[in-house]
Amino acid sequence: MAEQRKISVRKILQMITTIIVSTGCVVAMVSASSIEDEKPVKDVAIHIRNDKKYHFIEQNEIMDLAINHRKINLARTPMSKLDIHGMEKVLLADPWVASAEVYIDNERILHMYVTQRIPVARLFQQDKSSYYIDSTMSIMPLSKNTVYYTTIVTNVPDLLEDSASNALKKRIVTLVRNIQADSFWNAQISQVIVDSAKMFQFIPVLGEQKILFGDLDGMKDKFSNLFAFYKNVLNRIGWDKYETLDLRFKGQVIASPAIPYTGPVDKAAVTMNWINSIVEVEAKSDSKDSVKDAIESAEIAKEKAKQPSKENMKILARPPKKVKLKEADVKDKKHADKKQADKKQADKKQVDKKHPKEEEKAKGKQVNNKDKAHPADPKNAKDKSKDSKAKDDKDHNEKKAKEEEKKAKDKNIKDKNGTQAAPKYVYPDKKK
Repeated sequence: MAEQRKISVRKILQMITTIIVSTGCVVAMVSASSIEDEKPVKDVAIHIRNDKKYHFIEQNEIMDLAINHRKINLARTPMSKLDIHGMEKVLLADPWVASAEVYIDNERILHMYVTQRIPVARLFQQDKSSYYIDSTMSIMPLSKNTVYYTTIVTNVPDLLEDSASNALKKRIVTLVRNIQADSFWNAQISQVIVDSAKMFQFIPVLGEQKILFGDLDGMKDKFSNLFAFYKNVLNRIGWDKYETLDLRFKGQVIASPAIPYTGPVDKAAVTMNWINSIVEVEAKSDSKDSVKDAIESAEIAKEKAKQPSKENMKILARPPKKVKLKEADVKDKKHADKKQADKKQADKKQVDKKHPKEEEKAKGKQVNNKDKAHPADPKNAKDKSKDSKAKDDKDHNEKKAKEEEKKAKDKNIKDKNGTQAAPKYVYPDKKK
């Protein structure tokens, strides 16, 4: 027979007490929590995880969205009646909120944790409206609190919630993120253009070229080819030589010049044309200078003619020098004077022969007058005839001397160098 086990009363009592105590604790906790739920929250704490760098949404805006706009009175509303999940949904509905968490801790404080969206690019549509797009292809409107500077994408068509629009959004985000990942391209590319075929073009910061990028196939190779073209070509010949750079073809950079192309020219002909142009320019300048010099010299000559020089004035001011004539010159002069006197006398005699009667009458009158005034004196008559001859000779010599003096003065005035010969002055013969 099997032995019957003894039932311990002590163990049974321990189990019963344990059950009673545990149920009591549970009931106490439930009742305590229910009592706490009937109490309102003490305070609200709002946390924005990336608010130090971005300010697209502020704490007061979160408070308005979660509580104020829903007309919740936290001071009178018990915690059990607060819709925590509804608050989270309202916050997530804001386009600038990426994630939201709302809960109440043991100290009855309502916590709200919000994460802002970070824009990847700013899109400008064909109707000139603009908005931001982030890495999750979510669209955000312009913020009233701040302006965010990022890559600009222009000429974007209307983006709807269809597959084609989502594919274009994805391509834009992929391209912009690759540009921003490289510091050089992030600084060099200022604008991305979406053309009518939904291909991409770039507007650079340095240079005035339009870069035709095409689609995103072989994107890294296209960027490396463009960088090599910058380094090996544009750095040597200049950044303004080309108008367009085409990267759409594999392994190629097709550059279109900004200036029409001119073929090769014969260097010898170019150098000769260059030399001829220099010679022509110099000849023109020389002719202009010679004409100017001639005009200036003519003006100077006119001024000198109007105002005689100091040397000429000195020559005119000083008296003529007395020049001693040689004995041969004196004899020749006397001989010439005698000939002239003889000619005059011969002319007088001829005139007297033509009119003898008139002459006799005049002589008779003169004689009568002289006789009346003075008695006839043979000596006086002889002296008078001698005096008349001397006067005639003297007048003739003075005229001649004046003419020679005039000629000498004219010569002195014409001489510009200032070295004139002394004018010859002929003095009248002094008769003893």
